[in-house]
Amino acid sequence: MSSSTFASGSSNSSGNSKASVDFARFARETFEKTYGAPTYVAAEARRSQGQDKVISIEYTTSQRDFARDSKRKVAGHMVLGIDDDSTTATVLAKGVPADAGSVSMSLRSPVDSSVVAVLRTASKTERFVEIWHDGALAKSIDVSSVHGEFYGDSTFGKLAWSVNGKSIVYAAEKPEYDKARPEPATPDNSGEEIAGDITDDIIGGVAGIADPRRYEVESDWGETFDGKRPPALVVLDVSSGAARVLAAPDGVSPGQAQCLEECIVFTGYKYAVRKHGIVYCQNRPTGIYTCDFDGGNVKCLHSGSVRSPRVTPSGKGLVFLSTTPGGPHASTSELIYYDLADESATIL
Repeated sequence: MSSSTFASGSSNSSGNSKASVDFARFARETFEKTYGAPTYVAAEARRSQGQDKVISIEYTTSQRDFARDSKRKVAGHMVLGIDDDSTTATVLAKGVPADAGSVSMSLRSPVDSSVVAVLRTASKTERFVEIWHDGALAKSIDVSSVHGEFYGDSTFGKLAWSVNGKSIVYAAEKPEYDKARPEPATPDNSGEEIAGDITDDIIGGVAGIADPRRYEVESDWGETFDGKRPPALVVLDVSSGAARVLAAPDGVSPGQAQCLEECIVFTGYKYAVRKHGIVYCQNRPTGIYTCDFDGGNVKCLHSGSVRSPRVTPSGKGLVFLSTTPGGPHASTSELIYYDLADESATIL
């Protein structure tokens, strides 16, 4: 090979290499710009007092952070001014975004908009319900020992205030059954139950043996819920800080709770021996249920493939989505109105 040919080949190789590097850089920048665009996952809009043309919007976005190789959740706030023709809006102010990675959900009180309930995960084992008033932390309630992780998704997760603003309702993992307690040093004198005292109807962990229910197999809901314990509704009294996990109906996983004046409304996802995926399949058997705030008096209002109940402003009815059972997993949904007085359902 001549020197001129070799030189020419080296030049082409160098050029191709530079083009490859430039293309790779362009592809990465385009990918990050597209895949890293923020996605709106939640928002709450409310009119300013005495100013019908001014709307305050609090929103949450989800965005990929490539430097940290993680997905981040960010809270933002903006104020909109509605033009006189009521067809366009202008951004009057926009706050500085704040990292909300530890926040599962938050919601303002229907009684006092300056009061906000926040579900916060401090670590894998530490969970708190916070009550904020006028931008200051008024109360922080440790619920780590009451239940497992919060459900902050759109399938089960929902934070709701009671109509009177005295309680909140949310979804979380069922508490884990007791582990075995250590054997007492002097079992004869301590009064501690020991393994020899155990009967078939023992409830809870005792010295030397765990709660038998700890070893019962209960499958998760798969997909995005892989490894999570089944959900349960939790009612927390804001004044006392007392939290209570409600017992779920047999064969039903509750979620998407809302509050009526005297009861809780929720979606119940039905299952038999096996739980089938529900995140991407809205044709699974479900029902819209009500129960008292202590978990009693459970009633199924409407069955089918229904989800996402919302209470009407009058408090006299519900609206929810309904999909034809069976068939396509994510077919077109209908909007249903349910009249609580005459217990009738109407397609809107």
